[in-house]
Amino acid sequence: MNEAKAVLAEDSAPAVVLCNVASLTPPGGSVLTTLRGLAGAFGGTPLLVLSDGEDADLPLEASRLGVRGCLPTSVGLAVAREALRLVAGGGTFFPSPFLHRLLQNREATEDDPPTPSGGAALTARQRGVLQRLREGKSNRVIAQELGISENTAKVHVRGILRALGASNRAEAVRKAWRLADPTAPQALSRDCGRDRD
Repeated sequence: MNEAKAVLAEDSAPAVVLCNVASLTPPGGSVLTTLRGLAGAFGGTPLLVLSDGEDADLPLEASRLGVRGCLPTSVGLAVAREALRLVAGGGTFFPSPFLHRLLQNREATEDDPPTPSGGAALTARQRGVLQRLREGKSNRVIAQELGISENTAKVHVRGILRALGASNRAEAVRKAWRLADPTAPQALSRDCGRDRD
């Protein structure tokens, strides 16, 4: 074992680092937060993360952070071996369902509502969810359209409510549009008078 450590310490950095981000995430913690902490931690060594598919945003965030690939735990050994070779050789590997979702997200951002100003910073995904809330869609329909789980859609809705200081979906939509365009009509819901300053 000491010999193996000596060989690794001498001069050979690994060609690629394969990391199961979920296993490094503390209970109740965020896989995405763990991923953000790992990105860049290995210097110039390419990072390939394992994904169990529960967090549909992991591949997207991984690609934004410069991670070279996302390998679903459901793939066979032959595919995993080829993905490692590809990434070690300078390529990238993301599963086709991720690429399909990425294309859907790009198309959906064209119809996103404007980003609210005044401190309510929403992610691109949250803006996509907000647009669908504006259309009156359920969490299930939102999840299907964005290629995410229904639980992930619920998490995004809660994040939107928190960011906008809203107590329900309708109020979130109203506040987002009012923040984006302060000259917009106030009569979008019956309770709009309660929020006037």
